Amino acid sequence: MPMSESTPQSPDSTPQSPDSTPQGDEGPDFPVVPVFPILEGRTTRPAVPPPGTAFSLGWLMAELFDPRRRVGETARQPLFDQDVQLPQVPDLGPDPKLVFLAADLAEIIKWYRRLARPAAAVKRETRKLKAAVDAEAASVGEAAAAEDAAEGAIAGAAAELTGTAENTATAADATDSAGGEQTSAATDLTGDGEEKAEALPEASGDQAPFSAAALLTAVSELNQAILDEFADTPERLSAYQLGLALSDLTWLAYIPEAGQPESAGSKPSALAGLFSRTQLAAIKTLLNGAGSQLPTSAAAIVGQSLDNWADWLDVNAAKITVSGADAWSPNAGVVLGALRIQGSVWHSVLIADPDVSVTPSMGAWVQAGSSIARATAMISSVILRRFWPLVLIALAALGGLLALVITNLSGASQVWASLVTVAAVVGASGAGLGSGVSSAFDGIGYEIWAAAKLDASAWNITWLPAMATTATERDRLRSRGVAAPQIRKNLDLR
Repeated sequence: MPMSESTPQSPDSTPQSPDSTPQGDEGPDFPVVPVFPILEGRTTRPAVPPPGTAFSLGWLMAELFDPRRRVGETARQPLFDQDVQLPQVPDLGPDPKLVFLAADLAEIIKWYRRLARPAAAVKRETRKLKAAVDAEAASVGEAAAAEDAAEGAIAGAAAELTGTAENTATAADATDSAGGEQTSAATDLTGDGEEKAEALPEASGDQAPFSAAALLTAVSELNQAILDEFADTPERLSAYQLGLALSDLTWLAYIPEAGQPESAGSKPSALAGLFSRTQLAAIKTLLNGAGSQLPTSAAAIVGQSLDNWADWLDVNAAKITVSGADAWSPNAGVVLGALRIQGSVWHSVLIADPDVSVTPSMGAWVQAGSSIARATAMISSVILRRFWPLVLIALAALGGLLALVITNLSGASQVWASLVTVAAVVGASGAGLGSGVSSAFDGIGYEIWAAAKLDASAWNITWLPAMATTATERDRLRSRGVAAPQIRKNLDLR
């Protein structure tokens, strides 16, 4: 099929306004949006970055800048064993994780070619680190191979001990020889590892070794370049800043280790400030401002999930802090660990990760139905409180009418006939009123259903801490519309 003569657009360029092309005489005109592929060898990809790319870039930049965010969100149970398990991304150590993040950065920057030059400094520093990581992995592999060979030689020599005395002596000599070879091999490998480490700067093409300070400087300069590049695209700028802000929300609060100096984020008040009304309003402004830079409905779902977390923290604030002091309680580690996991879930939703589904589960629908029922009860209660005089007058009039009927009429047949008439009139009036109310609410029926689905989707991605709660605390959570997480006592509270 011949290629189009149109010139491919770069990832940074804005698509031209679509032209309306008539689809027929009977139907409306639909815009035709041209998509110009970018040729990369034999593969092609769309010229416009997919939704979530700018947000993912912001989240990644926060990880590159703060070493604490490169640590896995959770520890495996049982703990990860590198002798029998291949590492997943959360299992990577600090240096391999940084190399992985740099590779991810290189892939994202392909969408924004004008950022290639400022990103080169980050890649240059991480290439030095990658050479060190590769050299260390090679040394470990060679040492393990030499150890296996030496053990095989020793095992073979030991098997010969069941022969004659002469064979036994020969086997002993072989064992000594094998031990000498093992020592020599280990010495050679140590020398090789040291030679590789010394030759690392030359192999990486840079004379200076890896410098964490140089990396942070390069990341800071790249961040400024990104802000400048996205300044003329408000949605893209909001999505990028959202990645930074949401990462801060889930990682700034921490529990300091013994002997570690305190900072603004090492106290429970930092967590309360991050989920305050002002901070959540700022994050929701970025969510709404990102627009088409995020997957459809993702901003609303994450925003509702943020509210769920804020309500849960407000109810359980006493469990996180020590009474009368701005200090963490023993339960704080569980809460912060759950918050880290929640951050990764929010990140997956906002980049349209196919492994994270926003389709509500049955439990999420149950919680959404409970929220609707609770909202209906609240509306009825508000109406009764505000219009109680009218309700009282109506009830008094009805009671007076019934009393008049019963007093002035004689005979059971006449009384029952009158009561049936009154009931018919009241029923007809109620039916008319109900029909009017139903007609008034028909227009917002779809909005109510959409709100219920949004609430269910938000609960489907909300990961609250697994902590034992009392009946009073569950009632307080229920009054806020927050579902207490289902806890498996034999699994979650160990």
